[in-house]
Amino acid sequence: MADPRFYRREGPFSIAELANHIGLDTVSADLSLSDIAALDEAGADALSFFSNAKLADKLAASRAGAVLVKAEHADLVPDDTVAIICPDPYRAMAQITQLFYPDAAQSRPPAFGRQGGHAVHPDAIIGGDVVIEANAVIGPKAEIGDGCYIGAGAYVGHGTVLGRGCTIGPNASVSYALLGNGVIVQGGAQIGVDGFGYAPGAAHIKIPQLGRVILQDNVEIGGNCGIDRGALGDTMVGEGTKIDNLTHLAHNVKMGRHCFITASCAIAGSTTIGDYVQMGGGAKVTGHVTIGDRCVISAMSAVLRSFPDDCQIAGAPARLRSELYRDQAFMSRLRKKGDTPS
Repeated sequence: MADPRFYRREGPFSIAELANHIGLDTVSADLSLSDIAALDEAGADALSFFSNAKLADKLAASRAGAVLVKAEHADLVPDDTVAIICPDPYRAMAQITQLFYPDAAQSRPPAFGRQGGHAVHPDAIIGGDVVIEANAVIGPKAEIGDGCYIGAGAYVGHGTVLGRGCTIGPNASVSYALLGNGVIVQGGAQIGVDGFGYAPGAAHIKIPQLGRVILQDNVEIGGNCGIDRGALGDTMVGEGTKIDNLTHLAHNVKMGRHCFITASCAIAGSTTIGDYVQMGGGAKVTGHVTIGDRCVISAMSAVLRSFPDDCQIAGAPARLRSELYRDQAFMSRLRKKGDTPS
């Protein structure tokens, strides 16, 4: 269960309110719930969820007041527990968790209540209900939308625009950037830094980076990420894309909507990533290639060429996962054949 020292909790909520929040018809149960918890930690006033049949024993032993569950698993719910039947318990639990813990959903700590010590340029435009923590800096002509949170020591550069409800974590830097609504930039991330552009020679000449970074609505950037601004055009991240910690996007990368990019990935300059692409941890993509919609790139892959839509990609150098597995099986057979005495 969430530690109240760190997370502000709303509620209690009736089961009918929770069902309505996730788009279900009213559940006929006269019960209010004050928290959410794992199956083995939930008490009679808590909600839990069940989506993995391997955990049936934990469900049977649970003392939760109610459980989100698929219809085919409803008969596994204990008699004293209310079954809230829904098509996707995991997704429903995420929605309800945001209802109970709205600050955590936006990665915001409670405001310290002392907003002095920051530097806001008089030409900056600050919306309503904006929290600016100590030692943050807001540059000239920056625009901060309603309901934004700017963490301690954060920097919002000149001319940068934040939409409504954005969160900029502590010690993050956002410059040369336009952000949509509901964007989250976790602590330590650097948005809008110089792209790595040089004209090589006896003495390398730096190429001025004249573009921007555009983060569309509901993008999330993990801690200590680096996203370069474009050289001439823009670096863009599409609506709803989630980027994990320690990831780097080079200048002029175009990333589509609703992608999942896990930790320590890197995408080189001028590469285009389609919609709904997933990249496993530590995967890399070279520059000036195109990855089609809905591709899945396995962890630690090194992608050196373009791939069309709906590919499963793996290996270094990367190829179709089916080809990789076929080649590995072939090499295994050769090795075994060589080990067999003649």
